This record gives sequence, structure tokens and C-alpha cells, in this order.
Amino acid sequence: MEAGGWKWPASFWPILNARIETMIPAAAINVRTLLCHRDVDLGIHCLASLVQCSVDPVNLVIHEDGSLTPGDRARLQAAFPEGRVVERKRADEGMAEKLRHHPHARQFREASVWGLKLLDVALLEEGDCFYIDSDIRFSRPFSGLFREGSAKGRSVFLKDTVWQAYSVRPWHLCDRRKLRVASGINTGLTMIDRELYDLDFVDWFLAQPDWRVIPAWTEPTCWAALALRANGQVVSPRQITNLYPSAKVTHETIAGHFLSAHRGRWQAEFDAPMCETKEVAAVMFESLARVGPLALCLNQCKRKLQNTLGHKIWRP
Repeated sequence: MEAGGWKWPASFWPILNARIETMIPAAAINVRTLLCHRDVDLGIHCLASLVQCSVDPVNLVIHEDGSLTPGDRARLQAAFPEGRVVERKRADEGMAEKLRHHPHARQFREASVWGLKLLDVALLEEGDCFYIDSDIRFSRPFSGLFREGSAKGRSVFLKDTVWQAYSVRPWHLCDRRKLRVASGINTGLTMIDRELYDLDFVDWFLAQPDWRVIPAWTEPTCWAALALRANGQVVSPRQITNLYPSAKVTHETIAGHFLSAHRGRWQAEFDAPMCETKEVAAVMFESLARVGPLALCLNQCKRKLQNTLGHKIWRP
């Protein structure tokens, strides 16, 4: 632009655009979760911390497993007036059409509640997937996680620094099907660019019955396979920590994942008031690597020993 022969310097326009962006309120991101009747109190406690601590505005979309009562829904609506509950009947109707040409995915969803976490949160409604478990409690302000564009071109999970919690065995990584899975993800947090969510691949994965040695871990294993096809990353485990007995809560921690098996050990942290700091922590991301058959074998052997003998002498 020129005025009276004077030309605005090139450096002016980025500054002006940045100023304008700060004046326009950011659109709230729909963050999904999955909740059952048993965990309503837990969910309200933890999800309220998300709404309070996220500098980027969020709206909660609560998927239910079919067990919520009218009273549960009323409590959730009162706790989160801007949020909404997706009733199971409505989800079933919507997903029936979405999975019409994917029989293995449809069968998995009908047989396991974890199908909602693998399929519904990514497919039922338009847009990128932002999902969080209802047992993750935030303790300080943070930004950069639930923000427009933060899932573009990638998928994001939590880092499991202890276990490879997968339903496959090491030899499954060596056969002609060429399965590849990311090392150590936890799907307590799941984000993915909608364009990178490959339903055909998910259906193919679920068509392999021998990959379900531990059925309850089929869902995270499928996500771990998707991760390597979708630029998989994790939030720094120093910031969102899976609270195993050996975990450390430090000044870098913005949230704890209160794993059901160890929740009682962390009751003080679960009940602690929010950190009073006004400093906003910027969420950091790390790349994911592939886990090989040897590393998977060693980790599964370690877990077997821990489950049989090690719990008396070692805690994860």
C-alpha cells in the first residue's frame, strides 16, 4: 500500500495480522470423551479441570456407553452447560451408516465398548478428532493442545513409558502382513487429522482375529498401527504423565492420567487444588518410533514376570 508516495514496510503486515488474530476469539474445539454411569463423579472432577485449565476454549462432547441414567445426563449438563451428551441410541444409528461397508469394524463396535473409542470419536461427526479419557486431571494452565489446526497432518497420543500395552505378539510383526506399530502409546489422549484416519485400514486390522490375543487392548493396538501411517506423535510425558507407582510429578507436569489400577496411590494429587500460577505451559510434542519384535518380546516378558512375581519386589 502506498500513500502520498510512502510505502508500508513489508514487516508491517505480519505484525498487523498477528494483532488482529489476538483480537478475534478462538473458536471452541469439541473435545470428546467416553463415559459410563460408574465414572460420572470421576468424569465431572477431571473434565472440569480440563475446561478450567485449557487457555484454548473447549466444548465437551460426552459419548456414553449406554449406561448413563437421566439423572447422570442432567448432572453432566449442569456441570458443563456448553457441552452435550451423545446418547448411545443416536450414536448407534449414525455409526450403522458410517460402517455400512466395513463389516469387521461394525462387528467390533457391536461386540466391544472400546469400539466407540476407536470408531465413534473419530467418525460420528465431522472434523478432526480430539479425544481425552475422563480420568485425566489437569492442574495448571496450558495451551496448544486443543486448538484449531493442532491435529492437522498428524496424530497425537500419550506416551506410555512403562508398557507396550498391545494385543499382538512379537511374531505378528514378522509375518507377510507386515504389521507395524508405534512404540508405547496410551490412548488416554487421541487426536488425529480426519484426512489421516483410514477406515479401510482399521477394518483390515480388525479382520485379523489372531491380533486380539488380549481383546481389551485391540483398540490401542489399532491406534498404534494407525499412528505410523498418520505422522504419530506424543505429548511429552513430562507434561501429561501416566501415573504408575514410579511416576514423578514435577513443576513441568500439567496433568496426570489416573490409571485405575494405581489411582489409590495418587489420591493426594487427585484431590489437590489447582496450581495458582498464571504462567501458561505450552504443550510440547515428541515423535513416535516403531517398536520391533525383540523390544515387544522383552517388554511382554517383563510384564508377565511383574504380574506373577514382580509385584512383590518391583512396581512399574
